[in-house]
Amino acid sequence: MKSKVMKLLVCLMIGSLSAYQTKATDLVVNAGGAGGTYASINAALAAASANDRIIVYPQLNGASYTEGTILINKSIQILSANEGAFYTVDGNINIAPTLAGSNITIIGMKLLTGAIQTTAVAPVGARGVINILNDSILSGGISIAHDNYNLTAASNFISTGVGMRYGRIIGNYMNGQIIVSTDASVNNPTDTVQIIGNKILWYSSATSGAIVWSSTSQFFSIQNNFISQTYGGDAMTYGVYVTNSKPSLLGTNSMINNTVYKASGRILYGYTIATNGTSNTDFYNNLLHSTIYYYAFSFSGGNFNAHYNYANNFNWTGVTNDGTNQAATNTTLNAEGLNTNVLSNTINGGTPDSAFADINLTRNDVGCYGGSYTLDNFFPITASDWARVILVTVFRRVMVNGTINVKATGFDK
Repeated sequence: MKSKVMKLLVCLMIGSLSAYQTKATDLVVNAGGAGGTYASINAALAAASANDRIIVYPQLNGASYTEGTILINKSIQILSANEGAFYTVDGNINIAPTLAGSNITIIGMKLLTGAIQTTAVAPVGARGVINILNDSILSGGISIAHDNYNLTAASNFISTGVGMRYGRIIGNYMNGQIIVSTDASVNNPTDTVQIIGNKILWYSSATSGAIVWSSTSQFFSIQNNFISQTYGGDAMTYGVYVTNSKPSLLGTNSMINNTVYKASGRILYGYTIATNGTSNTDFYNNLLHSTIYYYAFSFSGGNFNAHYNYANNFNWTGVTNDGTNQAATNTTLNAEGLNTNVLSNTINGGTPDSAFADINLTRNDVGCYGGSYTLDNFFPITASDWARVILVTVFRRVMVNGTINVKATGFDK
């Protein structure tokens, strides 16, 4: 037993987001430079060497550090000095590393103005790593819209949305879209981009989606997201909008246990999945709760396994319904996407395969609170309880005498 436990711990440690082998210098930022500290993050950055840590003390009454533009061009960690407390910054964060494989982490920042974005492609070589964890971006978003970066955005409040090409978006609360485009960098591994456990409030009448996928470089795993289209009237919008995919049968795309909700007015499509002809996609246990213009579920292009999906206004195109996909649901959702009708046919209405069971080991509940990645794992986000382990991934089914491989994504400063 001890041997098995040690193997599990080793697997968990391998998944750490932190790439630093040794701790370098800690530079401290405090109001007015008290006690020989730095008075601003920019001043500390100018003095820092690669792999240093900048420890920022929150100012009294939430006062902000007025920084203008913060340019991060080296491996650095910018961290709150007080666990569970934000340090407030008035400024804009530009990321443009000068060396391949740079590792940049921001934890505990409340950004009053501006956004966090890359301004250049990462240098050729090892991928640049960007970790945006437990931050609050009050007027902008996260835009890592350049090649050769690996983004992890987890447990953040984001005023607008996220744009990226490679990495993972886990357990965020945002008012805006998630957009994933193709990464054409030289160092571009075959992998899966994870978009899991996010709450997305999206106010728009535009012809676009709350999650938009157009990447041809990676597979996608879009699971347990709650999408609430908050535009009051009819809107030419999509819940999830896939316009392309990686042209490969060596992996499988997955869209599992998501919820798309619009309380009033109509939505154009709930889920539109237009993949490359050479691709496989699993589409299970998804829920649409909205009046629609055209289709609840629309498929075209590749190969689809589509089972146990529900819509209160149901129609279907592109794939033959095998009878498990339900044409009506008596689900009632609240503003957080929770089903408030205990008699709903979506409760225990997902696939009966035990690999998709809820965390209480009952049959899968359709929608974002079903399965092992239920939104309960990621919310509420509380400042006093910042997550150390962001996501744990294991095989859904383990055979007797088989090997258990566990991969964890986490960070500990």
